[in-house]
This record gives sequence, C-alpha cells and structure tokens, in this order.
Amino acid sequence: MRDGRLLAPRSAAMALSTDSEVLTADGRLRGRRAHEVTAFLGIPYAEPPVGEARLRSPRPVRPWAGCRTAERLGPASLQHLAGQHTWLNAALPGTSEDCLYLNVWTAGLTGARPVLVWLHGGQTRHGHGGSPAYEGTALARRGVVVVTVNYRLGALGGLAHPALQDPDSRVCANWGMQDQLLALDWVARNIAAFGGDPARVTLAGQSSGAASAILLAQNGHASGRYAQCIAHSPPLFRPPAYAELDAAAAYAETVAHYVGVGVRELRGVDGAQLQAAERELGARLGVRPQTAPVRDGVFLRRWPHEPRAVVPLPLLIGWTRDEADFWFDLSTQDGTRLSPETYPPADALAARYVGLLAQQGQSVEEGAVRRLLAAHGADRDPSACWRALYTHTLFREPILALLRRQAEHAAPCWGYAFGLALANAGTRAPHGADVPCVFDTWAHPHFADRLHMAPRAVPLAHAMRDAWVRFLTSGDPGWPRFAACSRVIQRIGPDAMDALPWPFEEPGP
Repeated sequence: MRDGRLLAPRSAAMALSTDSEVLTADGRLRGRRAHEVTAFLGIPYAEPPVGEARLRSPRPVRPWAGCRTAERLGPASLQHLAGQHTWLNAALPGTSEDCLYLNVWTAGLTGARPVLVWLHGGQTRHGHGGSPAYEGTALARRGVVVVTVNYRLGALGGLAHPALQDPDSRVCANWGMQDQLLALDWVARNIAAFGGDPARVTLAGQSSGAASAILLAQNGHASGRYAQCIAHSPPLFRPPAYAELDAAAAYAETVAHYVGVGVRELRGVDGAQLQAAERELGARLGVRPQTAPVRDGVFLRRWPHEPRAVVPLPLLIGWTRDEADFWFDLSTQDGTRLSPETYPPADALAARYVGLLAQQGQSVEEGAVRRLLAAHGADRDPSACWRALYTHTLFREPILALLRRQAEHAAPCWGYAFGLALANAGTRAPHGADVPCVFDTWAHPHFADRLHMAPRAVPLAHAMRDAWVRFLTSGDPGWPRFAACSRVIQRIGPDAMDALPWPFEEPGP
C-alpha cells in the first residue's frame, strides 16, 4: 500500500469479438448471455485468503491459462445467514474462506458505459454479491455495467491487532475493506474489456456496504478507482460501534484466548473455527463482536462523523422512512417473522435509548431522554416512538450531518428519503427496501412474499431506478443539490417523487 493501492496494474484487458467471451488482464473468461445481457459470474479477483494468507491483505489473483467458465456464482464468505438477513438474500451459493469473487453484467463488450460497483450490506457479517436483490440484468439493459463483489466477513474480514500486521502492506486491520479496494483495482484494470468506462465508475452500497464506500473515499482510497458514490442507509457510526485499534485488539485477544492460541497464531486457525468463536462469544458470554471498521492509523485514519470528514466526490445518499423495522418489525406476507428483536416496553424505553446513544459515543442524562420520549408520544405508542427515534438517531440525523458538511465544503451532494410503502403489513419502508427498486429486482421470485410491491408503487420504483441511472451516466440524478441555503431532499413515495426543503413530513401508510 505504499503507493496508495493494494496492487500494481498489469496490462490493460482486451475484449474479444464474441459477446460471451472476454480476455482480461488475468485470463480469458466465458460468460452466459441471456435477455440481451452477458453475465460473467464468479470471477476471482484475488488469491484465496486461506492458510498463510488468512488475516492478511489480499493478493491479486494469479493469471490462468485457457478459458475459465464464468457462469456460476462464487462462494460467499463464511457466515450464518438467518432472520432479517434472509430478506434480501436468498440461500447462499455455498460459503468458503475462498470467497474473493465478483460478478459482471454487461449488454456488450464494446463502448464505454458507466459502471456501478456494488458493495452489499449485512453488518460486515452477512450477505454476498450474488443476492437476487443485486442481480444486474435490468440495469445492464439500461446501459450500465454492473459489478457486485464478495469480500471477507466477520472475524475473517475484521479481526485486528498489531501482531497481525501484514509485512507487505503494513496494515493490521480491515481485511474485508481491503478486499473491496482490491476489487476496485480489478475494475480499473479490466472493466474496459466488458464495455465499461474506467473513468465513470460509481461505488455504491447499502448499509455497511454504503459505509465502506464513504469511508474509503474519506480516507483517500477513491483516487483512480471511482469517480462518485451512492450510499443507501449508511450507518455512519462512532466508536464503540466502530472500533479504535485498542478495542479491536482486545477483542482479537479474547478470540485468541477462546480458541486457545496466541494472537499471532490466529492465522493458523481454520476460518470456520474463528467464525464459530465469534458467534459463541456473543451468544454464551455476551461479548460484542469488534469486526466492524477499525481506525488503525494506516488504512483508516478518520471516522465519517469528524468535522473535516467529507466525501471528495459527487455523493448521492439517503435513508428509508422506517429503517428500524428491519430489526424490529420485519415479516413475510404470510406473517412469518424475520426480525429477531422486539420493541422495548414503555417502561424500558429510556434505558434502551440511553444505551443506543452510548453505542454512538454519545452521553445523555436519562431525565433528558424521558422528556424527549414524552415529546415523541412514548406514552401513547411506545413502539412507534422507538421506531422513529431509532431511525433518526442511527440513520437520518448522521446522514443529514454528512450532507451539511458536504455542502459547507462545496462538495456536490444529493439527498433522498425513501418512503415507498410496501404492501406487506408491518414492513412499511424498512432498511433495504429501496435496493430492489434501483436494481429493478423487486419482482424476482425470492421477493414474492417479501416485498409485494403494490401496483400503484411500480411507476415510482421505476422513476427511482431511472434517476439512479441518470446519476451513474451524468453525475446528476435530476433534482437540486443539497445546499446550506436550500437543504433540498428528494422525497420518494409514498405517492409521488418531489424535491422539498428539509425538514418535511414523511407520511406513513
């Protein structure tokens, strides 16, 4: 990482004459063409991070001989996928430590189309780039080259300790984020062969993937890799939710003690055992995982909430109206409950909210919290009060704060508030509900009992998709920028799309 990249570019890739075969800098690939789009699935962008490569910076994939078939998704990172995380993710395409694969959808191998690189969410412990929600055919048919990325999750992607410092990169943390950066370098080197324009790459993501896109840009890793950024509901947290190196190191020492080795010997522990230790420490001993982004002073030097932490790129960012429902009130159409948590009872609201603020590094006296809860109608409807405060505290307010900083530094930015209500009772517009609208995947069979888009909402979903394509293509989604004087936010749903000065009402169902 001495030059700011994790690898040095090799020779430029070249496209072949056929629509389903391409020659990349690493070797030849054969994809699958259907519906006027060619999908290249399961493309390795790094060497398998196993054995001595475990808990190290990723290494570029070695070139291969012959033509590699790229018609099936690569395995996802080791994980336990359950509960609300099955809402956007169908059954996993297998899991493995050998998980550093990406997928490309393109309408043709010539030309110079805008490129969308997508980082999935999942609290850095769940998810994969092959989810039905991120299937790229619809966007590719509208002239976008779509790339989705798998990266290391959980302990394998996030254990951090000075004793784990990689001797080449000098980094001791953020292995999963380094994977994301290496995938971006792969895109810069190869995407022209897929009909993409390496000068028009947008890095986008949802939830923890969106936070990665922002953190990478704020910490100087965007240059030469991506030109603009889209962030769906990024959790722009503070420590301890995000970790300083000392806290992350203490957690790595706890994991090492639990599996019976020293910290340096963690690299020799099988990945499945490390992931099991992370789960068991949480379930049996209540040890909070510290595998989220770590400010290690090398790869990450600043947090997203700091006064000078801006995204030095055009930024499109927003939230969903009912973010909290993903954790507390998510169900399928037949009423099967997916969210694992329940709303706190009225007499526990104040203590729970104080704890929520503490996770964000904020200290508030409980009496002040009780007055705030009373003002939000906690006595009349404690669940609605909790949902509103959770959404505002963890998502809306940090996003608005970033928009204000962007505007103060004259950095071009656009905000949106997604309120397109889903027809499922109890799901309203939860965390992640905007993603299938952008990818136009809400009608995928996986979502038949999960999204159930009402007919009147379909035109709005399509209008949102088209605005995102405009941003990818031109750098402008089609509504006014957020500015200190006007504070315009695009309201998407429930019945129309309109640009309004913030604050405004976000009407519910």
